[in-house]
Amino acid sequence: MKSKIIALCLALAFFLPGIAHGKTLKFPKDNPQFTVTFANDWKAEVTSGGIISAQPKGTGYAISIFPVTATNAKDAIEETAKEVDKRFQNVKPSEPVEFKTANGIKYLERDYTATDKGSDRALAIVAFSPDGKNYYALFQAGTPEADKKYTQDVVEIVKSIKSLKASSDDDDD
Repeated sequence: MKSKIIALCLALAFFLPGIAHGKTLKFPKDNPQFTVTFANDWKAEVTSGGIISAQPKGTGYAISIFPVTATNAKDAIEETAKEVDKRFQNVKPSEPVEFKTANGIKYLERDYTATDKGSDRALAIVAFSPDGKNYYALFQAGTPEADKKYTQDVVEIVKSIKSLKASSDDDDD
């Protein structure tokens, strides 16, 4: 009996870490630049339109990750913000914040408040480049309540992004 328990514990030690991490996607599909991991309670896919669409299962809270034409993080946010302005009303930005994850990727984030058909929304645009050349935006939208509930999930998603390409400027810092 004791050996069965030990065997079960060893099996769980090897298999649970893989289960806990959830689903990892390579993006973009045609020429992957990075990977991003979503928890098991998130539904995530690369759509036929070439964007990552993800949300916690059974909610109206969502994030999208997509390429932008911008050549720097500030312009990537501005490019995405123009589309946000078309979709939402009363859009009010906060000051942008820069940060870098342990994976060596630099980010620029700008949070927003807005309304959608009269309902309050919490929005964020996070711009990044996994290789210093190609830029992407992560757009997050949801109610203020959902934003509070899922912010830590989004932090973990951002922290999970890993470049698949070597960058010539990784050692500049």
